[in-house]
Amino acid sequence: MKKKYIYILTSVVLLGLSSCSDFLDRYPLDELSDGSFWKTPKDAEMAVSDLYAALPTWDTDEDINSDNAVHGIKWAAGNVSKGIYDPAGFSWSGNYSVIRQANLIFEKIDEIPDYPQEDKNKVLGQAYFFRGYEYFDLIRSFGDVPYIDKTLTLDDQANITRAPREEVYAKMMADLDKAIEYLPIKWPDADYGRVTKGAARAFKARAALYYGHWDVAAAAAKDVMDQGTYELYDKDNTGKYAELFWEKADNCDEFILVTQYNYPDKTHYLVGWECFPTLGWGGINPTQSLVDAFEDIEGAPINNGKSKLYNAKDPFANRDPRLEVNVLHDGETIYGVTVKTAPLKSSGSTGVAQHNDATATGYYQQKWLDPNINPQTDGWNMGKDWVAIRYAEVLLTYAEAKNEISPLDPSAFDAVNQVRKRVGMPELQNTNASLPTYCATQDDLRQRIRNEWRVEFALEGGKRMWDIRRWGIAKEVLNAPFEGMRYKLVDSPDGKKEDNYKICIYYEGDPIKLTGSSYEDHNYVYPVPQSEIDLNPKLTQNPGY
Repeated sequence: MKKKYIYILTSVVLLGLSSCSDFLDRYPLDELSDGSFWKTPKDAEMAVSDLYAALPTWDTDEDINSDNAVHGIKWAAGNVSKGIYDPAGFSWSGNYSVIRQANLIFEKIDEIPDYPQEDKNKVLGQAYFFRGYEYFDLIRSFGDVPYIDKTLTLDDQANITRAPREEVYAKMMADLDKAIEYLPIKWPDADYGRVTKGAARAFKARAALYYGHWDVAAAAAKDVMDQGTYELYDKDNTGKYAELFWEKADNCDEFILVTQYNYPDKTHYLVGWECFPTLGWGGINPTQSLVDAFEDIEGAPINNGKSKLYNAKDPFANRDPRLEVNVLHDGETIYGVTVKTAPLKSSGSTGVAQHNDATATGYYQQKWLDPNINPQTDGWNMGKDWVAIRYAEVLLTYAEAKNEISPLDPSAFDAVNQVRKRVGMPELQNTNASLPTYCATQDDLRQRIRNEWRVEFALEGGKRMWDIRRWGIAKEVLNAPFEGMRYKLVDSPDGKKEDNYKICIYYEGDPIKLTGSSYEDHNYVYPVPQSEIDLNPKLTQNPGY
């Protein structure tokens, strides 16, 4: 049963947006430093609770910024997905608003009298986590950024310059270490949803992995694994993997950090936005490249000619079960509607190009299509928690880092194979060269782990857009042509006067050609927001912009 305790805390909207919270109505956040606040422990706890609005909710759209997907809702595709990096289109003010709030907590918390140190440390731990969280997002996005560890006066703001990314990274990691020190392994049920020691460790591992600090990433991930707090959902492979993305899995032991929802009290529109299949609403449309990334059930990649099971004319048969969990394709029945994706009138609203919001690739996203939700009545409402970090990420982080430290390390195989085994995929190994799962070299295992990142987190949280950057392959995959489903139109054998006498043969012929994206080396980081440079000429622009 879903816990409902933290919703009051996380419903607060950060810094200047509307809120029904009495706390914000009485104390606007830009006035929290005055004499009317910071009197009791509750004041500090309410202030730190406000930081939870920084956690992600709608970042599923970020997969269109990679080679995984395009946006079927054409008007919603952002500039980055098109390869446009306009300095006027970026902002970091939201990041620094969170950082300012955390800095205010650090400055004011000691003014509160009779505050038990253990309780104070829990507040400080959360503030350190969120400051580190925001600085990682900033350096990953912009490289060198201003580092601010105090609330600023107007004079201070006029003298802000960008600090080297390495310097900010070191201070960010120090914040995460403080968070790990102060945060509990688990909160009482009444505080479910707050950041834990495991979340801080997992996030530290994520940050270290991004910059290739393998030892740090492996150690932080191993700390999470050794806690014994988390495990994969349906780790024994009883066929329930799809449920991981339905509301019934909320509060499971795989989820390390979540943004909570509770329909109808707090809802979001994930089903309706990502794919409304009964109406042919496009949402996030998987590319052929993503579909082809899923191996056959024997563990053979299907795009190197070595699979004995793959049939291009029946491409969804004998594949990694995660393919069907992620991709809705022609012939599937869902919510009482059989999906037809042929570009013909007889396909109805679900066909390619039948209307402006129909699928662009011949595929729809399926990951969050909870069968317990009726999209005819509730499709725009969903109480599914949004998961920012889950345990599968920790295992893949450990596997990748250990293979880089010690090629073909047995512990790397064990970690990645835990993720594979829970969906019934055969284990990667380096003992039997006759099997398609054989990894003879460090790079063999590296590429298989990278593919595991892609298929395990497909269409989820935008991980792919950052992975292709840190692996140095963004230029290769984003500048290559994007493609969709293969099909051909042939004359109708019965001569019916329908769709210009044509019928569609699926998975034969030429693929759908898509515009795709573009990427240059300097796009590894975004441009510094032009609005910030206009306000402060001491801020420099990133090269290439």
